[in-house]
Amino acid sequence: MTYEITPIIKDGLPGFTNITTAPFLKIGEGYYYIETNLKKNWFEAHETCRRIGAELIAFETIEEWKLVNQYLADMKMDDVLYWTSGNDLANDGQHVWFSNGLNITLDEIWYPGEPNNGVGGSAHCDVMCFSNGGPTGLNDTYCYNMMRYICEAPQPKTAAFIVW
Repeated sequence: MTYEITPIIKDGLPGFTNITTAPFLKIGEGYYYIETNLKKNWFEAHETCRRIGAELIAFETIEEWKLVNQYLADMKMDDVLYWTSGNDLANDGQHVWFSNGLNITLDEIWYPGEPNNGVGGSAHCDVMCFSNGGPTGLNDTYCYNMMRYICEAPQPKTAAFIVW
């Protein structure tokens, strides 16, 4: 007797595939891991993201910034600070996204007066900060502070396969 598997197509994938995006959430066009429990310093957060095949988040468009902030607000997760990949560790005063080396060019995402290299000139790593349950912007702070973090996964690869 011969059996034929007729897959159910969902989200463009055959139903018999066991493909998941976990632990990443899809927000807009991106995939993110948002740490909700553990706090780590910037370097530990960076290492943790790398271990799961991701990077600390880099906001490359204002749309991405707004979507991630809206998700955090909707999920009531906007009362803590989150590390991003932004820093000026290589060149003091020149903040870049560590994950891709690009300058942080979205001036409107900085908290007013930031970056200011506060903490006695030791503020080099960039964190998302919130005020009264709403986004206020990026702030540069001491890299060894303990914060939660957001990892950004690369876009999934498209694969084609034939089943017979």
